[in-house]
Amino acid sequence: MDRAALKKERQEFLLKKIKEEPFLKDEELAKACRVSVSTIRFDRAELGIAEYRERVKSVAENAGHAVNSGELLDLELFHNGLSVLSTDDSMTFDGTDIVKSQCIYAFAENLALSVIDAKAALVKVANVKYKAEVHSGERLVARSEVVRVREKEFIVHVFIKVNMTEVFRGKFSLLIPA
Repeated sequence: MDRAALKKERQEFLLKKIKEEPFLKDEELAKACRVSVSTIRFDRAELGIAEYRERVKSVAENAGHAVNSGELLDLELFHNGLSVLSTDDSMTFDGTDIVKSQCIYAFAENLALSVIDAKAALVKVANVKYKAEVHSGERLVARSEVVRVREKEFIVHVFIKVNMTEVFRGKFSLLIPA
């Protein structure tokens, strides 16, 4: 087979693989295609396929998994995720600049749902701790980690910081409905 035919076949395989598994990184795609990472990057560029982070963000948003009022920065399904939320006056108690706890909880829960790829899940147990006040205008950075999986039940930890100081931590036991 000549080079052009091999390239065409590889690019068709690449399109199929990314459609099936949009969260594959260039290194994984290179291994699957038995080519270099730079070859995969050239192929993606020719085919108009976004880089890993953009694919993750696009798939999550299109599936309805975007973190409400936040921005999903990184997502490795069933492992971990990273998101940010800029707080504003609409999230505060009347007459104060203190952000309501339910806004922080919703931000954490949405990230936990995103990392397990669930449109909906039953929160069986949530063990949360608010460690410090959050004020309007502050930027929340949330990190999630899946720590246990049993069939359709997931344990997800979520840690939220403001300026490198932890303000919230939560342990969510989530059950995906059958």
